[in-house]
Amino acid sequence: MRARPVALVFGAVPEPPMIHRLAETPTLFETLAPNEERIACEDCLVHFAPGSDARSCTVQGLRAEPEGFAATVARVRDLMRSRGRLQATWEILSSIHPPSAVDRLLALGLARSTPPFAVVMTLSTEPPRSDPGIVVTAVETIADFKTHVAITHEVFGALDQLPAELERIDEDGARKLADRSFVRYIAWIDGAPAGAATATFTAAGVMLHSGSTLAPFRRRGVYTAMVTHRWHDAAARGTPHLITRAGPMSRPILANLGFHELGEVHFLVDSLARPGAE
Repeated sequence: MRARPVALVFGAVPEPPMIHRLAETPTLFETLAPNEERIACEDCLVHFAPGSDARSCTVQGLRAEPEGFAATVARVRDLMRSRGRLQATWEILSSIHPPSAVDRLLALGLARSTPPFAVVMTLSTEPPRSDPGIVVTAVETIADFKTHVAITHEVFGALDQLPAELERIDEDGARKLADRSFVRYIAWIDGAPAGAATATFTAAGVMLHSGSTLAPFRRRGVYTAMVTHRWHDAAARGTPHLITRAGPMSRPILANLGFHELGEVHFLVDSLARPGAE
């Protein structure tokens, strides 16, 4: 079953502003691949992607009152079982949910993920100009697609998974490149690939993902150049609003570029293999 884009049903918990909704429920704004599924429950949004790890099933947009969390968790677990999933990641945004939300979910058997949270940061003004010697281009060919994933796999220490990913690009890369709502970028210095990043373009703003720089090119402004380029692409589409989930390394860089913090998104893992999970 492939669900169409949907609006969540908001009950007693008020609907947040659009930029908060993008921060809280990014999967609501993304284009579904043929092998993905998005389910709007009465009090949350559940997204199933290929795979079996906790990140392949995400729960966002929690709208239950705290006393109703147990029923929501039970409902999601039923969905997981019906699709043969044993793990799911719940995402809780601090600027929308009360501080007690995480503790209540932990009491229901969920556990903190690693990392346990990221800081949501936004930018709605033009960032500083980047070094003109760094050229950033959008990925439009299979060859550049492979260069992009080679960079990300090297930076994130996943080179053992690269051959399989390159095969998937040969099989399905053209379809992925045709989706202009999700764009991949490569930063170049003197003609050599130096960094990679991606962005999801939505009507509410642009989500930045996975900015990464190869070790020989670090501390030369590559990360900044990729942020600046994506902001200009966002402005050209009429949505000059960037939003991202920052870790400890990117957080100070983004702050220096003018990003401000919207809140923290907490990551919790529910495992049906855990004794007592019902």
